[in-house]
Amino acid sequence: MAGKGSVIIIDDEQSVLEILEQYLVDRGYEVGAAGDGAGAEALLREKSFDVALIDLKLPDCSGIDLISRYQNEHPSMRCVIMTAYASLDSTIDAIRLNVFDYIQKPFDLVKIGEVVDAAHASVSIASPDGDIIGELEQDRRELKESRDDLKKCVVKANEDLGHAKDSLNRHVTRLKMLFQMGRDISSNENWSDALDRFLMALCKYMEADGSALLMFSFGGKVLQVRTLYNMEMNYLQTAVNLLIEAQKNDSLQPEIFSLDSLTEGAPLNCLSARGAWSNSAIPLLYKGMWLGFLLLRKRYESKREYLDDYHFLTTIQTILTEEVANAVNISRLRNLNDFNETILENINNGVLKTDRSGEIVFVNSRAREILGDAADGKLQFDDLFRNPYGSGGLFDHLMSDTDRNHSIESILSIPYGGTIPVRVNSTLVESDEYSGKSLVVVFEDLRVQKAMEEELRRADRLRSLGELSAGIAHEIRNPLTGIATTAQVLREKLGDDPDKIKYITVILEEIRRLDGIITSLLQFARPLTPRPAELSINGVIDEAMMLVSDKAKEACVDINFETALEDDGCFLDRDQIKQVVLNLVMNAIEACNEGGGVNVRLGVAEDTSGIVMMFEDDGCGISREVADKLYNPFFTTRAGGTGLGLSITRKIIENHGGSISHEGRSKRGTTFCVRLPRKMVSAAAAVETGVTI
Repeated sequence: MAGKGSVIIIDDEQSVLEILEQYLVDRGYEVGAAGDGAGAEALLREKSFDVALIDLKLPDCSGIDLISRYQNEHPSMRCVIMTAYASLDSTIDAIRLNVFDYIQKPFDLVKIGEVVDAAHASVSIASPDGDIIGELEQDRRELKESRDDLKKCVVKANEDLGHAKDSLNRHVTRLKMLFQMGRDISSNENWSDALDRFLMALCKYMEADGSALLMFSFGGKVLQVRTLYNMEMNYLQTAVNLLIEAQKNDSLQPEIFSLDSLTEGAPLNCLSARGAWSNSAIPLLYKGMWLGFLLLRKRYESKREYLDDYHFLTTIQTILTEEVANAVNISRLRNLNDFNETILENINNGVLKTDRSGEIVFVNSRAREILGDAADGKLQFDDLFRNPYGSGGLFDHLMSDTDRNHSIESILSIPYGGTIPVRVNSTLVESDEYSGKSLVVVFEDLRVQKAMEEELRRADRLRSLGELSAGIAHEIRNPLTGIATTAQVLREKLGDDPDKIKYITVILEEIRRLDGIITSLLQFARPLTPRPAELSINGVIDEAMMLVSDKAKEACVDINFETALEDDGCFLDRDQIKQVVLNLVMNAIEACNEGGGVNVRLGVAEDTSGIVMMFEDDGCGISREVADKLYNPFFTTRAGGTGLGLSITRKIIENHGGSISHEGRSKRGTTFCVRLPRKMVSAAAAVETGVTI
């Protein structure tokens, strides 16, 4: 315990006075306490004190004013400022008055004890100087002839003490600033700027010519220049090569060593150096892991000169190693967080997280895309997902189930209208006692899957229907042939009797119509395999348009063909594609009222290996109810129609590897869109292998 001195405490907070007085008495000090400047004056008139702890703000005066007065009246007393309201101006005033130290509230009692001990030690050191001065003054009276020499000795002693104090304050300031810079490195997101400021401050306070930071990356395998100040890149690259070579030889050491010594072999500890050197390497080694090196360019002529900076450099080494390690860990955490966010925001499934009450607290970009503007408001889990288990809410069911993971199909209700079939994969998580249990939900949009399933079911139904139709058509055509033959014989026997022959003619015409229906039915049941060949798609459409031109004139419908293809060469079945064009154009003409129009447009598909044919009409359009059945066999809205035209058209297009779709136009009418490859894949393969399709 240091103690054995006297301390006066001047503070207007009674609790602070009592705590500090008790603490310092326990440390062995004689303590006086005052709540204001007047009380302190009364104590100082009765007794002198070694150390004064002064609050910056007092009821009757300022702490700065007291210190200024005590500098003249009690020059041997060391003053320490205490304040909770530190400012730049008060700090500057304290420095000008040569205050021993400056402590901010709330303070650590241990810190107070250390400061008081240091101040008391300073007084103890200065006391012998006072005795010496007294003896010198006595000698001066006895030896007047040595008066000037004695004065010079006293002045020099005081100057040395002042220089020592200034040096101590400078080193303390250095450490404080470098410590703050180290904290800046670990906490600042802009790491490069913080490192640049650190190197500049280091060179300034070390009076060094330059500095650089080299750091390992890729698990300590690559050493690179992270930042530099007043050092040449060529020299730093040479230093990197030397350090890597030393690492391979396992000759690197945790102590500060001369970088210049690497050119001569193994690194030399600066404490063991015998000559001069200019470049020092400060290793940054954290828990056995090499982080890098801090390089310092400062000329040291000898080990003795280096010892003046040794403790300061080792302190820098400790601080920088800790803060760089912290910064590296923080950077890794940020990168991991960014990686997780990137995954969540870019996966093709919606991701939601609830709180313990079922309110949605997190929505990823895909979920926001599906939910629209509703994603920005407050949403409840049960308002979005229907419970497929029956009564009650789905959230309570998932939260109460003993199984933490579930995968179910549900219906997502979009708040502003519409529903979507989804697969919900949920996981029950428990964050902490405050947050409680919650759900993390990944839901998948099943619209495409459901459409594919429906398409497979449709294809299966059509296949079964086709097999049935082929059998029925065969059975109907046989008796139909007998009826036609009998009617023809009967017409020949009736001779020229017109009244009787007209009935026979009606029978034969109806037989021909039935035969046409059967032919279409057989074509649907067993569609012809495409026989692709080189063709001009523009030419095929022109031929089809010529065939329907008379029908269009008769219906008073204008038809128009436009093409945007520069290269109209394709490898398709000419007859089947012509049938597709004829079916769609004829349907468009029949859908138009008198005076309407049909536009056929030909262009390049989004995938440039394909073409797009658009068939637009000005008709009355297609209702939702009709649209769902449009491609079904035998479904027709036209009197006398077979309902097989669009079914056969769709089969031909799909056999060519294409697709057909339709949509209502903005005002009226319908647009059919046919997408076809320029070249059938199967056909191309057949040509290459010499197989005839």
